[in-house]
Amino acid sequence: MNRAFQEPPSASADGSLDLREFLRKVARLRWLILGVVVLVASLAATYSYSRPKVFSATATVLARPILVQSTDTDPLDNLSMPTEARLVGSNGVATIARTLIGSTEAISDLLKRVSVSTPENTQILEISFTDSGAQSARRGAQAFAEGYLEFKATQALSTMAENSATIREQIDQVDQDIQVLDGEIEALPPESPERTSAESERDSLQATRLGLMNQLAAANTSTSDPGEVVERAERPSSPISPKHQVDLALGILLGLALGITLASVREQLQDRIEGSAGLRGSLKAPVLGLIPESPMLRGDLPRLVTIDEPRSPAAEAYRTLRTNLLAACKSAKVRTILVTSSRQGEGKTTTAVNLAVALAQVGRSVVLISADLRYPRVHSLLGIGNEQGLGQVLLGALALNNAILDTSVPNLRVLPSGPASGDEPAELLQSDRMFEVIRGCRQADFVIIDGPPIEPVADSLVLADLVDAVLLVADAQEGTRGGVARSRHQLEQVGGIILGGILTRVHESRTPNAYGAYENRNGLLHRSKFDDADRELDSLRQEATQATRSEETSTRV
Repeated sequence: MNRAFQEPPSASADGSLDLREFLRKVARLRWLILGVVVLVASLAATYSYSRPKVFSATATVLARPILVQSTDTDPLDNLSMPTEARLVGSNGVATIARTLIGSTEAISDLLKRVSVSTPENTQILEISFTDSGAQSARRGAQAFAEGYLEFKATQALSTMAENSATIREQIDQVDQDIQVLDGEIEALPPESPERTSAESERDSLQATRLGLMNQLAAANTSTSDPGEVVERAERPSSPISPKHQVDLALGILLGLALGITLASVREQLQDRIEGSAGLRGSLKAPVLGLIPESPMLRGDLPRLVTIDEPRSPAAEAYRTLRTNLLAACKSAKVRTILVTSSRQGEGKTTTAVNLAVALAQVGRSVVLISADLRYPRVHSLLGIGNEQGLGQVLLGALALNNAILDTSVPNLRVLPSGPASGDEPAELLQSDRMFEVIRGCRQADFVIIDGPPIEPVADSLVLADLVDAVLLVADAQEGTRGGVARSRHQLEQVGGIILGGILTRVHESRTPNAYGAYENRNGLLHRSKFDDADRELDSLRQEATQATRSEETSTRV
């Protein structure tokens, strides 16, 4: 096969191109990211400086049990710090604090601005209060600390009074029982068993009374000290909110994340090929044809516009492709051409068949090979049978001459794919027989091979090493620059020679015929020599011819 037409780019050159492409994208997206960062940071700063200031002050209280008797050995057993923390936030404490502050604010609103923390393994309550003013915050924290102690002291006194009253009631009851027994004892005869029993019961009651008196004395001597303020609340020197530096930093981070996200979305949306320039840039090869969007080229069975609609813009586009292809192949001795695409549905088969027909119409002998053994469509477009074909030739079950069929188009012969076999298509295409098939067809002026798409399967990568050059078809509306670049890279890795690209489903406003075509009275197409379309077409031809000449020079050297 001809390897002189184009040498695959070196790794260093390809790396330089990739680096330049990366830097170009960064430079383009940098301003979008920077703009989003500036916008979000500005909004964050505006929001931060528009918020009211919030100050916080903290008072520290050492809590103690309400009643600590002299017999207690572990006072902490009588104190639950989580309970004490909840007590600080109770309505009772808040009512006292509101009075100390001198506020008329609702209790519920006050409680929203108080918080309590309890350091582990301590009896410390850290009572914090927030307010829009520094002095108000200090007063609030101090008021809640003092309110907590006052509430606890009141609760202690109340408990002590209740305990003492209960004990006194019990003592009074015992005194009454003793008085009754004294009367009974006096009425009983001395040394009588009954008198002895009554006296014993009276002694027991007197012992009970003594115990109750001891309890009363203990209750009266119990401490009612609930704790103390160990650190008074101080006037805060700066607000806790808003923190402008933190808000600005968060705004920058959020803007950076949002900017990168928007840039990624934009990059994905802009990954479309966007015309011949986009395809040329991703493929690093000239664009040889722009095929306009046409309902005749879509659907399950597209029409052969080069035969059925020869005056249509699509047919004219294929003739333009033919002209550019002949110019590119004129001196490069390119005769076997693989037509493929990155993905399924980009129009490669329709392009291959119409290109083959267009070449045959100018007297070039053409063999069209249907090498997409997985989803063959060539035979359907040409209306020929597919009972036998390439698959059977590769299996050795059929001679090549018996598999190639004539068509209704002069100068055009077709090798259909044949029915699917159980063998792996990639292995069949990589066999020596496939090489022999292509060599056997080289008696024609051109061998056009319709290959499978590159991304789903490796079949076309196998074929790319067997042909003189590759034409890559891309969909202008659904194809992506990334997909084209990946396909180019894969083709270059296997030594494939990319002759050029073909862009399908191009809006007619962007194709040459849409600018210069008009109909005369006989319905024939003409173009003005001053038309922009002609200049674009000439440019494409010059690109293809220049590439050929450059490769010829490189080959001679």
